[in-house]
Amino acid sequence: MNPAQKKKFLLLLSFIEGGSVMACELIGAKLLAPYFGTSLYVWAAALALTLGGLTLGYFIGGKLSLKYIGSEKLLYFVLLSGSALLILMPFSSAIIMEMTINFNLEMGAILSLLCFMVPPLTFMGMVSPIIINLLTKSADSAGSSAGNVYAISTLGGILYTFLMGFYVIPNFGLTMPAIISGLVLAVLPLISLLSIDRSKALFFLVLIFIGTIASSFSSENYTEEYKELYHSEGILGQIKVVDHPSYDITPDHKIGRALLVNNTLQTYVGHDNDFAYSIWNWSQYFPTAASIYPKGSEVLLLGLGGGTIVKQLNRLGYNVDVVEIDKRVFEVSVEFFNLDPKTKVHIDDARHFIKTVDKKYDIVIFDTFLSESVPEHLLTKEGFNDTKRILKPKGMIMSNFYGYTKGKRGKAARSVYKTFEQSGFNVDLLATPGEEANRNLIFLASESILDFTETNYVEPNYDKIENISDHFIDRRFLDLEEAFVLTDRKPRLSKLYNEAAREWKINYNKYYRKHFKLK
Repeated sequence: MNPAQKKKFLLLLSFIEGGSVMACELIGAKLLAPYFGTSLYVWAAALALTLGGLTLGYFIGGKLSLKYIGSEKLLYFVLLSGSALLILMPFSSAIIMEMTINFNLEMGAILSLLCFMVPPLTFMGMVSPIIINLLTKSADSAGSSAGNVYAISTLGGILYTFLMGFYVIPNFGLTMPAIISGLVLAVLPLISLLSIDRSKALFFLVLIFIGTIASSFSSENYTEEYKELYHSEGILGQIKVVDHPSYDITPDHKIGRALLVNNTLQTYVGHDNDFAYSIWNWSQYFPTAASIYPKGSEVLLLGLGGGTIVKQLNRLGYNVDVVEIDKRVFEVSVEFFNLDPKTKVHIDDARHFIKTVDKKYDIVIFDTFLSESVPEHLLTKEGFNDTKRILKPKGMIMSNFYGYTKGKRGKAARSVYKTFEQSGFNVDLLATPGEEANRNLIFLASESILDFTETNYVEPNYDKIENISDHFIDRRFLDLEEAFVLTDRKPRLSKLYNEAAREWKINYNKYYRKHFKLK
């Protein structure tokens, strides 16, 4: 290989390494989701530890490049080591997070990433200093070599990020992209190493093969009473459909069908009612409050889930538009939850849809919550004003929320309430039955004063809610003095809800480990 060809080859390796770094970061953060969620804290941990792994790699790579000047074999060893660890991530992450799951969200995420994501990133970080050393002939050319390597590496990272984020992960999940990214990183170094040191090349080949097999078959196996019907990875993270008994939900433990997103039950419907009705009794409070509007009313539902609310709104005779960010959720709802495939579903971000739609609605429902993650960009003064634009004169916003209203944990709900009021809405706060930790809150906000005495909805197998106003929380019992007005420029909601979010996710993880136990 002449010097010009060698330079092009090394820069190509740098390009692939830069892309592999971003693939590793995105896959690592998404692998955390079923155990620790997708909150700001998780992404902050992933970003910080990506930089930490690269920093450590740059330092070690610089030291090694001085010790082994001009060693191409060193470069191939480093690339193949990073490749093997990247391929192994889907397997190693599951083992590690089973051990860290009982830590709080921040500590659990940090410790997990330190164990399964930082090692491959450290090896990838070592690559650039070694390549710069191989390209540098004299001190005069050092700056140019370093600039070229980091520019090419960064370009690879940019392209991989777009490819992974917009196409590969949404369509192929996490396991196969991790394996393919690792194999792409390994191919050229492995071929080159074969001509230099055949025994070492065969060692890495066996190591990569074992890692590929381990990750390919590292799936969960449920006990006999649990039947997994669907499993994929994508935009929202991990999505599953599982048939299982309704432990801890109903006294008869009847079989239900669950939609789980990152191990959180999003929808739970009964087999005995052809998947038409929810097993959760609190679900009837949404349609009951909405039933003050006449048939033919226009409703916008933000967040599809398994389609339970859509079916309830259809029973009321409403015209329903749905916005769902993850296309898989719509496909799963049609295939496994008997959602009408003709349902008008728009694949879009909720706030973006609100800003761009021209249609006016009688009711806009926010139901985009995901365990510990709150849709901060919707629940701000600007978000409410955007929504007000698409409401009819006597229209109503309904927003699902977590059940805490008191003390530090309830400050998030009180801040949402205060923000609604500061945005010009009259607000009623509906609380479903149960303790704060186990109930839901439903905000009912309108510029008009609404009359909820004429509700008319009956959910089969549940008693009709005769007077839904009895479940409203009296505003006088809400301490709004220290609550915040939420704005786009000060997204405080995740921080406000952090303590409650920890408990919420840990409780779901305990449920997951208790009832979705591996064989």
